[in-house]
Amino acid sequence: MSSSEKTQTKTPLLSIRGLTKSFGQIKAVDNVSLDVFPGEVVGLIGDNGAGKSTFLSLLSGYNKKDSGDFYYKGEKISFSSPRTSRRNLKIEMVYQNLSLAPDLTVWQNSFLGEEIRRFGVLMDVPLMIEKTARVLKTLNSKVKPTDQVGELSGGEQQLVAISRALLFNRDLIIMDEPTAAISVSKIDDVLKLIKALKTDGKSIILVSHRLEDILTVSDRIVVFAHGKIRDILVNRNLAIEDLVRVMFQDRNVKKEEF
Repeated sequence: MSSSEKTQTKTPLLSIRGLTKSFGQIKAVDNVSLDVFPGEVVGLIGDNGAGKSTFLSLLSGYNKKDSGDFYYKGEKISFSSPRTSRRNLKIEMVYQNLSLAPDLTVWQNSFLGEEIRRFGVLMDVPLMIEKTARVLKTLNSKVKPTDQVGELSGGEQQLVAISRALLFNRDLIIMDEPTAAISVSKIDDVLKLIKALKTDGKSIILVSHRLEDILTVSDRIVVFAHGKIRDILVNRNLAIEDLVRVMFQDRNVKKEEF
């Protein structure tokens, strides 16, 4: 039995029903429904302007939905803010634009807003540096916790953003183009990390224009077009050509319904 088939017997970690968001007359997300299961990697693909970024902004709490419902572990919830999403729901977002503070160190960025304190007052800097170093090591990164983020390369900064998502034991990690600005060798490290997170029971939503990455790690692949879900494909014997045909409306591609 495939991992995708196994997920059908589980309660979804996150259920989305009828999600809609408009900007003026444009429906950026139009009546989207989707389940994400524990230990599942869901790939999101679509042409530019398909609605992926707006969809992610609704999940992270940066934008407010016009209509629709969210259910987290079976309970109806509200994404009132990114802080609520991260702390209360244990959902972490790794943004394409990184959202890092260049004037701060790696460890300061990693714990920004969630600093470890002793006696509720004093920051435990050695512990935060130690935890940051431990996570960076899992990514085979030469970056040091005390390095200033603004002095790192784009690829190194991307790895810092990913490492920040690993520090707090999140149930769901949303990755927006995590391999866009890093070297081929580091891409392999990120994909191995995603597989390891899945094995550990974490759920991943992965958005990427690199269709080969999507095929390498995803259990199911959600195809967005014009703010809607055009198809949900089980990733079994799919090729890049199959994904391209679905993205561009060729309905003859062979696929298996979930």
